[in-house]
Amino acid sequence: MIGVSVPESSSIHKKAVRYTKSQLDHQVVTVVSDPQVETDDGHMQAYVYIGNFMFNTDLVRIGYARVPDIQFSKRQEFMRKQQLAKQRNYGRWNTTATAA
Repeated sequence: MIGVSVPESSSIHKKAVRYTKSQLDHQVVTVVSDPQVETDDGHMQAYVYIGNFMFNTDLVRIGYARVPDIQFSKRQEFMRKQQLAKQRNYGRWNTTATAA
């Protein structure tokens, strides 16, 4: 997904995968590419919409993902969502959680 970076071996990754499955299973989605994003590794990068709602930003908004250091057309929108997640200590930005 464009604009989403989740570390592969972390508890946040597991939560992000579980959340994504719960939100996207049995949904009709629209997949939209971005001309500013290159796909040279053979993997399609896209914005995923459920109706008019862009799911990618939801992962950033709840702190399950951070915005990667790449250029894409909706980067400012994603950065605003990330800043809010940081301010609210959501997900990966939660500094009050204790390690188990």
